[in-house]
Parts: sequence; structure tokens; C-alpha cells
Amino acid sequence: MRLGCAWLALGLLLHLNLHLDVGLAANILGVFPYRLPSPFQMVRPLVKALVKRGHSVTMITPLGYLPDIEGVRHIRVPELNKLMDDLMETDKFLDLLGSKWREGRLTAKILYNVSHAILGNDGVQRMLRDKSERFDMIILEASHLDALYGLAEFYNASLVGVSCLNINWNIDYLAGNPAPSVYEPVSPIGFALDYSLLSRWHNWIYITEEKLLERLVFRPSQLRVFKKFFGYPAQKLNELRERFSIILVNSHFSMGRVRANVPNIIEVGGLHLSEPPDPCDKELQKFVDEAKHGVIYFSMGLDVMVKYLPINMQQTLLQTFARLKQRVVWKNEFSMMPNKSENIYVIDRAPQRQLLAHPNVRLFINHGGLQSVIEAIDSGVPMLGFPLFFDQFNNLHRVQLAGMAEVLDTNDLNADTLTETIRELLENPSYSERAKEMSISFRDRPMSPLDTAIWWTEYALRNRDTNHMRLNMEEIPLMRYYRLDTLLTFGIRFACVLGSITFLCCRLYQKHRNRQRRLLERRRAFMQMQIRMMMLECETAS
Repeated sequence: MRLGCAWLALGLLLHLNLHLDVGLAANILGVFPYRLPSPFQMVRPLVKALVKRGHSVTMITPLGYLPDIEGVRHIRVPELNKLMDDLMETDKFLDLLGSKWREGRLTAKILYNVSHAILGNDGVQRMLRDKSERFDMIILEASHLDALYGLAEFYNASLVGVSCLNINWNIDYLAGNPAPSVYEPVSPIGFALDYSLLSRWHNWIYITEEKLLERLVFRPSQLRVFKKFFGYPAQKLNELRERFSIILVNSHFSMGRVRANVPNIIEVGGLHLSEPPDPCDKELQKFVDEAKHGVIYFSMGLDVMVKYLPINMQQTLLQTFARLKQRVVWKNEFSMMPNKSENIYVIDRAPQRQLLAHPNVRLFINHGGLQSVIEAIDSGVPMLGFPLFFDQFNNLHRVQLAGMAEVLDTNDLNADTLTETIRELLENPSYSERAKEMSISFRDRPMSPLDTAIWWTEYALRNRDTNHMRLNMEEIPLMRYYRLDTLLTFGIRFACVLGSITFLCCRLYQKHRNRQRRLLERRRAFMQMQIRMMMLECETAS
């Protein structure tokens, strides 16, 4: 009897445990239209961890980008591949370097085509028409693809954002964190990086212009797609923009920029470090191990190929590396480089994290991609940056201000300047010491970035309403939000003092003028009297 009761109790426990596991499992839809490999480095470990925890994940991605993940249903959108290929084959891509409004119009058209391609895809349409499909959460890039927010309303699902790049004012707005700032533009081309009063004024105008572009160009184009595929009114899109439960951002306060965040902005910088690094082959391992004077690792990332670099820059790099006594590992698609010196090891795909973790690697020369900067900080390796576009300038500027990097302009590069900068980074111990300090701070967290991302993602599943984590602008009067009450009080006091001083100066000036006028009148009267006396004397004499 007791044995039977024990088995019954065990069975009930197992059943309840199984029931709880199933109850926690959710259907999650991820939409990631990236056409570059680096952003997927952040997405991949998150998706794998969600699948491992029992969640059912469906992903919408371009064809061939992000290889199939076991346990994930993939919906591929080949139209996304064609859109990018067509763009790269035309001269329109060069317009991105023009004026902001021309850049904005072209970007809005690209984003319109991306949203339209995803929602118009046959596989996505079949999913939308299938009445048995349901999703508890929509995860997507928190960018200007507003039309895709309609998926959250269509499935009555939680909306979670991911930012693979640095945070900006638009992400702040989506997260309910509209703090007035002049430091985080969407596009940093032409944005001033110094903190002078004139630069701050310029940056305020710059970001105000971006906000106008978002309101007048980006959002209307997305609204057309939103209405076409979902049929919701414009007001619904505005509501969805305020429905983000959390936003996972690929940054951390230890990376050189401390900012004020609301609780639903979750910093998970280094999330991709949860995956095991690629190993070094024997030949590369031997090359690095036997470097008596240390190793310099040079890579322009996964997205920039050496063949696209200017020839003069390639020659400058070769000349500089030949002067150094350090060995150089160069990530380069040209396995047989002409004029290559013996201290250079060329490799098509380098095990970057494994190299940066090697004690002989003393300097990392890179383009300033966010993943590369994070890996250098994690390993405590000083950097020399060659930023080329978009967020790379800001990424490197922050670590330069932090004291672990130097930045050079690729348009004004010569062998002497490059050699001198490299030697300064290698011989001045302050760069290495600061890099080690930042590494310790970056790693010192209560939870790993992946565990943090998973916990908050499941928090959004458990708590559909997260308004308590956002700033409610309606509850904050304009006067209080911008501290205009303080400014008004100060302004009144200043105006009173200035008015009093002005009034006193005017009175003194008026008094001075009156005195001068009286003196002048006296002199005129005296002169007239003298003239009359002279006339009388002349008449008497005649």
C-alpha cells in the first residue's frame, strides 16, 4: 500500500513538473532581416538558449544568412538577398555619403522594401493565414521597420526589441526612455564627437533633423506597408511603438559610456561571447607562441574585405608591418600577398577570440566594429582603430576616451604616422593597463550577458504589461521634464538683476547726457554773450 502511494505521489510530481515545463514554454517569432554576418553573432546564442529552454522558435531571415539552428523553424526570404544585391550594384549606394535628407530618402525606400519583402513573402503569408498559428512573443531588431510591429498586434503577442548596434535616441523612444540627449544619433556621419558648447548645439540640430526624418520620411513609408498587410489605422502603429516590453542592447556601461536607462533597456554587451571560440590551427598557434616580441593582430572584421581597401592603404600597412619587430597576424582573403614580409602571417578566417586571449597578442588593429571592440575589451587588448562607416567612429571614440585605444584617419594615413602610433601603443604601458582595467570591469557582473538576456526575455513572457518599466510622458509635465521651472526661476532672477543694472546704466547715461547738454548750453550762452559784447564794443568804437 505504501509502495503504491509512493509511486502515485512520484507520478503526480512528474506530471505536475511536466505540466509546469510545458506551461513555461512559449511560441516565439524572431524577425531578423540582416544581410551581414556580424549581427547574427548576437542573435544566434540567444535563439539557441531559448530553444534549449523548451521554447518553440520560428525565425524569418534572408536566404543563407544565419545557418539553420537545430530545433528552429526557418522561414527564408530570398527577396531580402535580391534587394541588397541590387543596391550594391547601383550607384545609389554612394548617395548614403551625401546629405542627410538624401540619405534619409534612400534609407526610407530600402526599409520600405525590406518590410514589404518580409510581409509579402509566400512563407510569411501562409503563416499569417494559418489560423492554428499563434505566437506569445515577437522579437525583432529595434530599428525603423515599424510595419513589422503589426505582427505583435496580429498575434496579440509581447514585443521585444534587439539592438545589435549601440543605442540611439530612437531606441530610447521605443523603450519609453526619451531622455533629452545630444550624444546618440542614429547615423553618426557628420556628428561632432567633442563636447564643446558649439558642438553640442550642432549635435542638437543634427538629432532634431533625424527626428524630423523619422516623423516625415521613415514612418509614413512604413505606415503604407502597415496598412496594406494588416489594415490597422495609423493610431495603432503609434500605440505599437509604445508596446516594447524590453529592448536588449549590445552594450555595457563599462565600455566607456555611462547613460541613464529605464529598467526595460537591458545591457547585454558580450552576449555572443557565450559561444565557444574557434580554435587555432597548429601552424598559427606555433607562429603566435614563438613570437618573442609579441604579436599584432590586424582584422577589418567579417564585413570589410581587404580588396576593397585603397591600394595606397594596403601598401602603407605592408611598409609599416615590415618595419616592426613584432609578428603580425593579418586577416586577409589574399593568401598569397605580394611584397609580404616574413613577420606577417596571412589567414582568410582568423579565430579572433582565441587570438585576442593569447598572452603574446599585444595590439589589435581593427575597423571599430562593435563585436570586435567588445572582444578586445573582454580580452584586455589595446586597440588601434581605422573606422570606415556608421557606428565604428563612435565605438572607437569611446574606447579612445577611456584610454585603451588610438584612432587614425584612413584618408590621411602614411607609414611614418602609423609606425609611430603603433610603437606608442606598444611601449606606453598606460594603454595596456587601462585595457586590463576595462576587461575586469566588463566581466564583473552578477549574471552573464546570455543569462541576463534569457531572464529578461522570460520576464517579458511572464509579464505582458510592462508599463511600470517605462517613463510615462503624460505624467511628467513639460516644465518639469526639461526643468523649465528651475530655468524660469533662474531666468526671472537673472532678468530682474539684468533689468536693474540696465535701468541704472540708462539712468546714469541719461544723467550724464543731461549734464553734458547743460554744459553745452552754458557754453553756447557764454559764446553768444561774448559775441554780443564784441559787437557792442565795435559799434561804440565806430
